[in-house]
Amino acid sequence: MKIALAQTDTIWENKSSNMSKAEKFISEAAKEHCDIIVFPEMSLTGFSLNIDKISEAEQNSQTISFFSRQALKNKIYIMFNAALADENGKIFNKTITVDDYGNVISSYAKIHPYSHGVEAKYFTGGDRIEWFNLKGATVSPFICYDMRFPEIFQIASQKSRLIIVSASWPDIRSPQYDILIRARAIETQSFIAIVNRVGHEMKYNYNGHSQIVSPDGNVISTISESEALITAEFDINYADVCRHNFSVKSDRRPDLYKKYL
Repeated sequence: MKIALAQTDTIWENKSSNMSKAEKFISEAAKEHCDIIVFPEMSLTGFSLNIDKISEAEQNSQTISFFSRQALKNKIYIMFNAALADENGKIFNKTITVDDYGNVISSYAKIHPYSHGVEAKYFTGGDRIEWFNLKGATVSPFICYDMRFPEIFQIASQKSRLIIVSASWPDIRSPQYDILIRARAIETQSFIAIVNRVGHEMKYNYNGHSQIVSPDGNVISTISESEALITAEFDINYADVCRHNFSVKSDRRPDLYKKYL
């Protein structure tokens, strides 16, 4: 498995300029023979709450059409994030994955919109965990604040060996970010890949630190605060090796946990 993370500095509310930037990253990842490229949360718009301007109907989305064309052109899977509306007009913070033929194979709505800011006032929370097939490997997507909720990662890891997180995580909470990534990898015995943005937006600075972490908590690849493409190649079956050699999952007691939830 070879994955690319596009650590980008988003141009505020400018989809066309950000699309041009995305094209270059996608082309570079394809030239490096990556299986999938992943973009940060709201990478084409920034985390604007000008919902009327940035959101699109999912069934007729310019953003989805753009990435589908790029996936087909470059023969690469692409995971990206956008504000998308359903048929009832509800707005979701969504991560979409398209395969190398441009087909949508996963549509994940962020389960935990950030309630300590104003995201939860504008975005409806999702109600399901996603699994999709990436060239024989089962993968699950999550988004930013979801990373603080270990329960959904445990559920996802029942099938997935790779969990991918798209983030827009400010530098004031960077120490927590680094700990949470490794904790989610260790406790689920899964590969965790997270892509975060860089730059400045509104009152926040973003310092990237996108990375891929192995099931035993070791950082395979990372990059600091620059706009760049990070790639890593790894054997997805190593997750099964870790789970076999140190069978934490077999000691879990979900029936007991349910009594207290």
